Amino acid sequence: MTTPDITSGIAAIDHHSHASMAGFRTVEQIERHFSTAHLEANVAPEVYDAFILARNRGDTLTLAQLETDHGTERLMQQGVAFRSTTFFSRALRQGCQLLYGPHQDQDSLAQKAREWGGRSPSYTYDQALKAANTPIVLVDVPYLDRETWNPAQYRQIMRIDPYVYPFHNGKATLRGTEFQRFHAGFAAVLRSELKSHALDDPPLTFDAYLQFMDASIQRRVQNGVIGLKIASAYVRPIDFRPASFDDARASYEALAVGKDADRRPMENFLVQRAAQYAADNALPMQIHVGMGHPEPGMLIANGAPFLLETFLNIRSLSRLKVTLLHGGYPFSSDMAALVQTYGNVYLDFSWMPYLHHYYLRQKLTEWLEILPANKLLYGSDSGAPEFHVAAASYAREALNHVLSDGIQRKVWDARQAQWLARRVLFENAAEIYRLD
Repeated sequence: MTTPDITSGIAAIDHHSHASMAGFRTVEQIERHFSTAHLEANVAPEVYDAFILARNRGDTLTLAQLETDHGTERLMQQGVAFRSTTFFSRALRQGCQLLYGPHQDQDSLAQKAREWGGRSPSYTYDQALKAANTPIVLVDVPYLDRETWNPAQYRQIMRIDPYVYPFHNGKATLRGTEFQRFHAGFAAVLRSELKSHALDDPPLTFDAYLQFMDASIQRRVQNGVIGLKIASAYVRPIDFRPASFDDARASYEALAVGKDADRRPMENFLVQRAAQYAADNALPMQIHVGMGHPEPGMLIANGAPFLLETFLNIRSLSRLKVTLLHGGYPFSSDMAALVQTYGNVYLDFSWMPYLHHYYLRQKLTEWLEILPANKLLYGSDSGAPEFHVAAASYAREALNHVLSDGIQRKVWDARQAQWLARRVLFENAAEIYRLD
């Protein structure tokens, strides 16, 4: 039996993307980037750290020496082979066929990808938006070149995390490099913002830092940011409990002069301050919930949805529109419970369309049956145009299947199913972010 194409012709807003963050990468480079866990588990920690550093720098001499001494390249090839059976790998290849043209061999696809990648930084992604029928993409990137990336199509979401960790050294004793990588990214943005405000370092007083932070966020919003994001699950638990100004100031000013102090009061206060700014200015906020990338470094328990309950219960934030990202996997039902409970909280299933197949259909069935029609949003969470196209294709396929099945089971009639498809793919995000 053929599944009816309920989503046909419905444009989609990609609620969560990383378009423009990474330059051109081949399919092999993308697969290798997500296959490092096998290497990490089979070499000494210092060898793995050296490999990641050399890879990021393009240091081929060091990489060759690491292969000679530790077999790092052989282990990487094993990791890629083991991951080739995942839906992730299938989706990547399907995205290539959808974007560059069907029925081509891998060499032809790679040649076309390189050709498109050389035309302009945005050319391949622009083609992906056309192929996926996603005229608007919300991009989680530190900065967006609005001369290269069409501001009508690419709308920026800004992370507040760089402001939350002004004195963190980014060092960790845990496995992997995710913790260090995210802290390094936060620190780089903070340095750039301090420089833009004629500061070399964070001010010594908390009052001065708050003035800088407020002015920096306001300037970036005036320059086109349409929403804020919290990615802190990669570096700490997301239980942002209320903290007093006095406790936050004591924490900040002790850390500013090199003293040891509890960072949490300062961090929690800064998160709530940015959230209050967002609530007062009708800016939505995204929060990373659930697991991270396939490499050690992030503690998955740090992203458990129920950790957010105290934050969500702050009375002054009741009108802040909060979207919890990635379907919260593996806490997907927990996340739905929060979204069902709080009228200002929404569920985004970005990442899932190219990581899951059967599981996504199961969860869409659960979510669409329990959540109001305005609560669910589509997104890709892709930094690669190939995944952008694949995510849109598989999301539409999953929605067609779930909505058609719901019609057969008399959960919805045909009119409601069409309405739900429009809400999930476009209208919910358009309303939350006040998009044309």
